[in-house]
Amino acid sequence: MIHHKYLNFSTAIFLLIGSFSWAQFIEVNAELDLRRISEGDRQLFTTLAEDIENYFLNTQFSATTNDLEITVDIRLVLESVSRGGSQTTVNAQAIFSNKMDQYFYAKGVQFPYSKGRRMFYTTVFEPLASFLDYYAFMFIATEMDTWKYMGGASFFNRAIEISDLGKDSDWSTGWDDRWKKSRKVKSNQYLRSMRFNYFKAWDALYAEDVDMTIVNTAVNTFYEEMLTLDKKLGSNKETLHFLRAYHESVAELMAMLDLRDALELLLIYDHDNKEVYESYLKN
Repeated sequence: MIHHKYLNFSTAIFLLIGSFSWAQFIEVNAELDLRRISEGDRQLFTTLAEDIENYFLNTQFSATTNDLEITVDIRLVLESVSRGGSQTTVNAQAIFSNKMDQYFYAKGVQFPYSKGRRMFYTTVFEPLASFLDYYAFMFIATEMDTWKYMGGASFFNRAIEISDLGKDSDWSTGWDDRWKKSRKVKSNQYLRSMRFNYFKAWDALYAEDVDMTIVNTAVNTFYEEMLTLDKKLGSNKETLHFLRAYHESVAELMAMLDLRDALELLLIYDHDNKEVYESYLKN
């Protein structure tokens, strides 16, 4: 699937100014796995999935990035429920995905919970809401990187700030890993540049007046960044997620400009999709 983002950036800015829609997420599907929770405790969580969906759909995470229309699937696996005094504590794992190239696995998820308690967006650390905020900003950051070169930097920074607060809180379990993850993804400027130039190339190709200079520059920059990434980082999980989502159209771009060396690199790097790259090399 190709999203024409670079071409429509100026239009999107106009819409951001004039639109009354302020949510960044257009479709959210949250699912709970309660198999490890006793029958008696399961009734505590009858509204949790819906509450999480509504939180993503109705929260303005940023006033400057409306109309992004991000889709996210969330699977929350509840592992245990413990009680101390009047407080109920939940231990869980979670998986977040945009159904394309973004995939996050979270372990060591811990938060206090009471049925019917509403979540509100706040800059003060709150175990469950801040956990959701962290991943919201990770998705927004990566999405903004497709609209503007390194456009997601400030949103990666918000995710890092939240994880800093989490590490220093009474609910610090898992937050050191999340802090490392957000810094790792932000620091991979090679992949971030590849992602931006991929969309830039396709949007230039779908423009009313195709400018092949833009296409050539974007595709060659993509290839150069991937060469550097391969040399400095080697096999990288986030890069493989990206290529597995877009390998067909990436290969098409390389073949279009007869970049055989790029196709051969992709064949080695993204071995799971070698048949696709081989087919373009043969043709």
